Amino acid sequence: MCLKISVRVPASHRDALEAACLCVLPSDLRVEVVPAGIWPWARHRDAEAVISEQGGCACSLLAEEADWNGEAWVMRPEVLERLAHTLTTLAECGPEGMTVEALWQGEKANSEKTVSIQEFAALARASQLSTHTRYVVSRRSA
Repeated sequence: MCLKISVRVPASHRDALEAACLCVLPSDLRVEVVPAGIWPWARHRDAEAVISEQGGCACSLLAEEADWNGEAWVMRPEVLERLAHTLTTLAECGPEGMTVEALWQGEKANSEKTVSIQEFAALARASQLSTHTRYVVSRRSA
């Protein structure tokens, strides 16, 4: 299994998500928008972008002691600031109310938490992104 950090917005906000991805600095983490798909029904699904170090999964962000049953993902210290900055940029440049999940591929979040951009960045910097939580990122204080 692989760790997937995904950012989602409604399909109607795909352009805004794509524009936000262009704001991410080359020194930050890699952000790739998942293609919408060619089938008409697929175009109505949420737009999604994935965050990684080199493309693909986000497993390389994890520290050796990371535990998929733990409360939070233990990330390598040297990637924490880049992760926080990447998430902050996407939240500031993207549409209001984007959701972010850091889950093993195929798993679902079992809780949802609304956080401000500042709170979300602080969680990322402290290696405290929960293992089973969907974050709704708001420009307003949570």
